[in-house]
Amino acid sequence: MTVRAFAQSIDSARLIRFSDAVLELQNSEFMRSGSLAVSVKAVKEGTHVFALNQERSLPSASILKLVSTSTVLALFGGDFRFQTFLEYDGMLRGDTLAGNLYIHGTGDPSLGSDRFKGYPAAPEMISRWVAAVKKSGIKYIKGKVLADASFFDKEAVASTWIWGDIGNYYGAGVQGLNFNENLYRVKFKPGVDVGDPTTVIGTEPAIPYLSFTNQVTTGERGSGDKTIIYSSPLGNNVLLTGTVPAGNPVFTVKGSIPDPAWYAAYALKNALSGNGVVVAEAEQLALSQYLITPNPKKIIDEYKSPPLRELCQQTNFWSINLFADAFFKQSGKRLSGKSGFDDAATAITGYWSGRGADLRGFYIKDGSGLSPSGSITTGNLTDIMNLAYKDASFKDLYQSIAILGQNGTVRNLGKGTRAAGNVHAKSGSIEGTRAFAGYVNAKSGALLSFTIIAHKYVPGSNRVISDSLVKLMTLMAEL
Repeated sequence: MTVRAFAQSIDSARLIRFSDAVLELQNSEFMRSGSLAVSVKAVKEGTHVFALNQERSLPSASILKLVSTSTVLALFGGDFRFQTFLEYDGMLRGDTLAGNLYIHGTGDPSLGSDRFKGYPAAPEMISRWVAAVKKSGIKYIKGKVLADASFFDKEAVASTWIWGDIGNYYGAGVQGLNFNENLYRVKFKPGVDVGDPTTVIGTEPAIPYLSFTNQVTTGERGSGDKTIIYSSPLGNNVLLTGTVPAGNPVFTVKGSIPDPAWYAAYALKNALSGNGVVVAEAEQLALSQYLITPNPKKIIDEYKSPPLRELCQQTNFWSINLFADAFFKQSGKRLSGKSGFDDAATAITGYWSGRGADLRGFYIKDGSGLSPSGSITTGNLTDIMNLAYKDASFKDLYQSIAILGQNGTVRNLGKGTRAAGNVHAKSGSIEGTRAFAGYVNAKSGALLSFTIIAHKYVPGSNRVISDSLVKLMTLMAEL
């Protein structure tokens, strides 16, 4: 354990109180078989304030999103906007296109999202594209409507993600063309009594080519969403398991769209047909988004995403895996020309290591922290956060991290303490792991970076561990 007070700022008595609280948690019955790791550093000086097991490599959970957002902001800047193009190849003669229509993505994870005021959600985006086609004079397309997702590699999901996550909304894969946050909603009609079968009454948006096997039964009133959706990004068969609560006329569960790029093309083709534009050729079901012709193309619509700083704020405020993994691939492609998960991990590790971060024990597998086999040390992350302070994009990063007691996933934590309003924290949670990381405006006036990971605590003690970690952040704010 390392404890260092700065004579010019941090009161040693307060630092001892913080240290005692850390040791109390480490030695508690709840952590008897687990690991607690803490790293607190002074941002401007780059020096240690406190460290416990800071070199122990542990699962990061969603605090890894701070690496993804800090990297993409450093490389592209907060003003950067993703672009998506509607274009065609072949020849346009009169109102007839002898060629194909393409939705050409460049990795935008927010395309069709309803999170951003003033930007089109999925139905409005489809309407915009239909209007662009009609404005160009096209009434008959002899070819296909295709999705060009070739900007990223074909690996939509990391090989280390678990089967029980992939079909659910938070396990949505990332492609060169993403749409509607790559999710859909399944609508269930619960039964009357516990154990009764349920009925799938539809999806939103409508995706009639999905084939559902429904094993979901009715749970107790107020039991919430206890479903697991199993599906593959390479197929259209979906297995629904678990329970939804009784007492609801309709209960909705979010899943991930298999091959969302293909779905975007499917939705546009249907909308065109419903608006008087004939598409002659049927779409291809098998990875059509990668069968792109080399013919020159003409752009008929160019869409720009919200600024990157806004995307990063949504990512960190609400822990959006899709956004973080899109940033991960985007950064990997910028740094190495390769966007595969392993390639991006190697490139990002090299980037921060090259800037001086100690990345021994830094074994990342994705950009979201969804992979249970990825791990980092608390010292790794505080090093990266201190280096990010030197970037022109630091203000955007800092403002993208939710404030304890005020907003985001930490809005209900630390209320009534000095930590509320003075701690910018990203939360993280996967089975057996609870973590927080971010920045603290300490009482002494020092800006501190911190990372805390509690791993393999006693099952069922999530609330106790969470409260204990909030107490540590409160004591950090008093330093």
